[in-house]
Amino acid sequence: MSTSNNWQVIRLAEFKRPDAPASTKVQQLAQHFRNLFPKRDDAPSDEQEHDFPGYREFDLKPGADALDSAWDEWRKAGEPGIKFLISPPFSGTAAIAREWAERHNWRKITAPQESELADVDIDKWWKPQASSPWIIDDLSNYWRRGTDGLAFIRALLPKLFRGELGQGLVVCDSWSFAFLQRAWPVNMPNVYCFAAADEKLMQEVGIQADEKKLKSLAARAFGNLGLALALWAVEKDDEHDLPSMPSDCHDETAFVLYTLLLHTGLSGRTLQKVLPMIAADQLDVQLLQLQQAKLISYDDEVWRITVYGYLAVRDFLRSRGFFVDAF
Repeated sequence: MSTSNNWQVIRLAEFKRPDAPASTKVQQLAQHFRNLFPKRDDAPSDEQEHDFPGYREFDLKPGADALDSAWDEWRKAGEPGIKFLISPPFSGTAAIAREWAERHNWRKITAPQESELADVDIDKWWKPQASSPWIIDDLSNYWRRGTDGLAFIRALLPKLFRGELGQGLVVCDSWSFAFLQRAWPVNMPNVYCFAAADEKLMQEVGIQADEKKLKSLAARAFGNLGLALALWAVEKDDEHDLPSMPSDCHDETAFVLYTLLLHTGLSGRTLQKVLPMIAADQLDVQLLQLQQAKLISYDDEVWRITVYGYLAVRDFLRSRGFFVDAF
């Protein structure tokens, strides 16, 4: 295994997905048609099925080292202001940022409660935990999809940009960022991400394969290391294929999946508030159907997209005209 560090921090505008070999493009096209025209017999059976294989977590230290290399001068200067770090789903970016923040004793900021989101009182939320430097490790918890749910973050962002809350790092999921870019009229400055995972980085975290296989895997995963590890785990497991969309998905299904991606997961109660147009019993049906299809999971009272279902979900939403992330 390589001992060099192949993590690299770049400006978001510099991000480029790995080029897909012809064979990978054919795989992606086939998956796209499976999502458009799923078979009726793709529904899960009543028999007990094996769980999907776990995929090995990777060492966060090299990614944190890359943040040090990129931002050490900025961190030591201590000047008020923020940097954004964009975190594609399952990429491990947020976990790396927390590792880096803990390394330098940066305080983790607690997200506002739903009542505080409604009150839009930034000072009341901020004063009990006022500290600099700090890290917001998931900006998707600071807003809710819908007109009323954006008031808090619209009040918060100008204060962050002006440096009123001191020096900080804001980690934002890539789907949240794509949405906020359209909902917020001002360009967001100082936006960074990790460069797409290539063959060297995948070897660094323990994926052992020939160069052709690694290039194909990087392209299928869009350069997302966590997704690549999950795809590799499934590929080596003879008992599983990646999940597909159920045959009777429609607009309600799309809104449920899109909302879960925007907020990196929600409780059933909060999801019902965000999607009041879907009756409670129908929402329960949607969630159960998607859970049985292995596209979402329920842990600690929160519904989330699964890493194994992510590609099918993303392709389904894109085919229905939803705004997708840049990754």
